[in-house]
Amino acid sequence: MLKDNKIFDAHIHFNDDYKYTEEMIDPMIKEAIENNIEGFLCASFNIDSSIKAVELSKKYKGIVFAGIAIHPNDVSKTNISVLETLDKLASNEEVIAIGETGLDYFYTKEDADLQRLFFRKHIELAKKHNKVLQIHIRDHVEVFEAYDDVIEILKEVKLKKVIIHCFSANADYAQKFIDLGCYINIGGAVTFKNAKVLQEAVQTIPMERILVETDAPYLTPHPYRGKLNEAKYINLTVNKIAELKKTTSNEVIKITTRNAKYIFNI
Repeated sequence: MLKDNKIFDAHIHFNDDYKYTEEMIDPMIKEAIENNIEGFLCASFNIDSSIKAVELSKKYKGIVFAGIAIHPNDVSKTNISVLETLDKLASNEEVIAIGETGLDYFYTKEDADLQRLFFRKHIELAKKHNKVLQIHIRDHVEVFEAYDDVIEILKEVKLKKVIIHCFSANADYAQKFIDLGCYINIGGAVTFKNAKVLQEAVQTIPMERILVETDAPYLTPHPYRGKLNEAKYINLTVNKIAELKKTTSNEVIKITTRNAKYIFNI
């Protein structure tokens, strides 16, 4: 059982073999625990990382939990039949989320139809296995087509447990997701000096709908931006949220961890 005074990192990639070696994981988790972090959702981006997330969740049972999915940037190089493997993996009790899935129009929209197909298939998995759906959304600055497409699909499918991973849009879109019952992950980007729009959005989001994440090894908070992100840096994100919400870091930890316990049922 998670303690309310400990941080839950609601999105990290211990399974990212491109950035983390096998030897880095154990010390990283131990150091994170020393820095008041007690639980992690290890999110996935392809079938190999999904399998590894489940393996890690079994190795670090009760500390690391698994999210399994095909990232939208990977759908064009993935046979849809791999969803059968995800279906089998989802039966593991350590799997608490289907994610990260979603829509990403940043690099190209040429595979948008395929992205939407995979996204809907992931939604079906979340419904079938009663898992949280964790959504990745990205588009160009001040372009919200991917967000609008996700919103339309969510209105249609009416899922009860949805998290928007690494939220980076404005207050209006935050409210649209809140109106749909979604929770919103806030990551290291909120600490960036040029993140005024995101910071303004965070000020409007009810604390009861906020979760915290690192998205490590990516999106390292200020002042370590540009370096390899690690779980221990989540405290910088917590502190920034506390500043924006005019409350204490302990209060942010208490509420966001309670939110995580509720939505993930852990």
